[in-house]
Amino acid sequence: MKASSIFREKIYLPLINLLKQGLSPSKLALVIALGMTLSVFPVIGTTTLLCTLAAISFRLNLPAIQIANYVAFPLQIILFFPFLQIGERISGKSLEAISESTLISAFNADFFQAVQELFNYLVLACLGWVLVSIPLFSILFFVLKNIFNRYGKFSTSEV
Repeated sequence: MKASSIFREKIYLPLINLLKQGLSPSKLALVIALGMTLSVFPVIGTTTLLCTLAAISFRLNLPAIQIANYVAFPLQIILFFPFLQIGERISGKSLEAISESTLISAFNADFFQAVQELFNYLVLACLGWVLVSIPLFSILFFVLKNIFNRYGKFSTSEV
C-alpha cells in the first residue's frame, strides 16, 4: 500500500469526517469564522479556553473550532500591535512603545506577571480587538459560507 493512500485512509479522511460531523456548510463556516476571530484575541494563552467555551456554549464542533484557532494563531502576535494602535486611538491614550520580543518573552517567563506588567497594553489591545472582531467575524463567515456552499459539496469518497 502506498504511503499516500495510508495517509488518506488513516489521517485525512477521518479528520475530514470529524470536521464535517453533522455540519452544514453554514455551520462549518460559523465554527471556523468564530475560531479564527477568537484566535486573534490579544491575550496570549487564552484562545484555547475561549474557543472551548464558545464551542460548549453554542454546541459547536470542538475539534473544528480548535483547528481554526491553531491555524490562525500566528495572527495573534501579528495583530496585537494593530489592535493596540486602534485601542490607543479610540481611547486617546498613548503608551510607551513595546516590542514583539518583549511581549512574547514576558508571557513566556510568567503569564500572570506579564498580565500584571502589561495590563494597560492588554486593555487597549482588547479594545481594538472588540472593535475589529465583529466586522472580522462577519467577513470571514460570509466568505467561508460562500466557499463551502460552492465547493463544500463533497463526500468522503470524493475527497
